[in-house]
Amino acid sequence: MAKRIFIFLLILGVILILVAFFNSVRSNSVSSYEKIIKQTQTKTEINTKTLSAPTVTAADPVLGPTNAQITIVEYADFRCPHCAETNFELKKIREAYPDKVLLVWKDFPFLPPVNVTWLAHEAARCAEKQGKFWEYHDALFMNQDDLSRENLLALAKEFKLDENLFVQCLESGQTKPLIQRAFEEGKSLGVDGAPYFFVNGEKLNGEMTVERIKDLLKL
Repeated sequence: MAKRIFIFLLILGVILILVAFFNSVRSNSVSSYEKIIKQTQTKTEINTKTLSAPTVTAADPVLGPTNAQITIVEYADFRCPHCAETNFELKKIREAYPDKVLLVWKDFPFLPPVNVTWLAHEAARCAEKQGKFWEYHDALFMNQDDLSRENLLALAKEFKLDENLFVQCLESGQTKPLIQRAFEEGKSLGVDGAPYFFVNGEKLNGEMTVERIKDLLKL
């Protein structure tokens, strides 16, 4: 009997240690994200006289290696049909050249109704706070005909996000500075629609395709 009690207490202790560890990791992750938001809130103004190319900071969602040969910066709107179509092409590029291409996302919510568009972008950044930006990003493009608040919450539930944290993030507007900064940066660079691309700091004229990137890589 004493042996069973000992084993039970031992297992319970291990479980409590694991729970404490995962909570600590999660807390550190959230704290890091909060730090990025606070830094962005103090740097929302952009010097339009000196900015000649997009900046890439810790506030920007990225996919790919930081030392990639090609850096694609995309300014896009979740309600833009052409952006949704181009997203499929970007996936093909990432699949074809996973070690050679870095994709950088920039929020550019400009299509009306603006309040609906901005809320979708804020929701994606709230999902990013829980490590699910790109999954949520793809889902918004797949569901761009319904970007209601109810559907934004349904998507959060689908990706098993902490619903309380997600709602708190969305209602507080805490990710707005991230979106505002990207939006203002885009306008200062002459971005007037979406999708709008810069490749290695240079504006891309024409469509974004696998063949275009292949040519740039000189393959």
